[in-house]
Amino acid sequence: MFVLGLDIGYSNLKIAMGHKDEGMTTKVLPAGAGRVELMPRNMSAGMGNDFLQVVINGEKWAAGVEPSRLQGWERELHRDYKSTDVYKALFYAALLVSEQTEIDMLVTGLPVDQAKDEQQRNELIELLKGAHQITPKLEVTVKDVLVVPQPAGAYMDVVNSTDDDSLLEAIQFGTSVVCDPGFFSYDFTKLVEGEIHYHSSGTSLKAMSRLLQVADELILDDYGGSPGVEGLERAIRTGKPPMVFARRIELDEYLAKAGKTVTREAVTSMRKAMREDGMNADIVILAGGGASDYAEAAKELFPRSRIIEPKSPVLANARGFWHCG
Repeated sequence: MFVLGLDIGYSNLKIAMGHKDEGMTTKVLPAGAGRVELMPRNMSAGMGNDFLQVVINGEKWAAGVEPSRLQGWERELHRDYKSTDVYKALFYAALLVSEQTEIDMLVTGLPVDQAKDEQQRNELIELLKGAHQITPKLEVTVKDVLVVPQPAGAYMDVVNSTDDDSLLEAIQFGTSVVCDPGFFSYDFTKLVEGEIHYHSSGTSLKAMSRLLQVADELILDDYGGSPGVEGLERAIRTGKPPMVFARRIELDEYLAKAGKTVTREAVTSMRKAMREDGMNADIVILAGGGASDYAEAAKELFPRSRIIEPKSPVLANARGFWHCG
């Protein structure tokens, strides 16, 4: 049985895949996708082939590329992301990377406030399930689809990866809160003995895109120029410092300054949502690409809880989705 755990984000495409009896492999790609003509040419006027090419509505698309490479491209930052051609192109890129012609089970997630809506879940299942002509010569069939709340993936990832019996007991029989700061939204889910409490779960839009925007503005104030949000995003993904006027920028300093405002705004939404059930939590799991940036705010909000940040937190949801399958 081949399972594909798929986390299509606004910044990264995260994939966990493999047969259940053989274990998983993982891959992270940038979430840039657009028509091939938006890709830059190299010095010899060629386009190069360092991207995945799929077909969307009869047109050639490049997928899994740095957003900053796509000329004239605007990121789809809105709640109906799953209905866009960019989302579809990234989905097709994941099918291409799987190297399969049949996917027995695909598991993916939706933001918490959308995952509560049966119609939203069914729309996504209808989009992903069935036969997909991803290139002129390659058709991939997805036999079954499961859609879960986004942070549930990180929960399942920790449950299936830990060898700490005390941690596992606390997760399975206590109260856990999963915080998932992505590029567009900050999702949080409260689970009691493994069951989701939707009244204490939700979605905030104070996420990494807002944090990077504030950091970029701070750099602009100091240097008279800035790398832009896409430049900062690329620097975080590659580990290479951004440049402004041939000067290297110490990005951590600016992320820390921006985080003092943005992360606290995000956790305010959590505080309001959890007021009815109380703020007590045995375990707090931090997942997503912004896990480290939101760690201090989580510690302030849950001072007595055990804070867990999974290995490679950007992949936590995808790995957990694979386990769900």
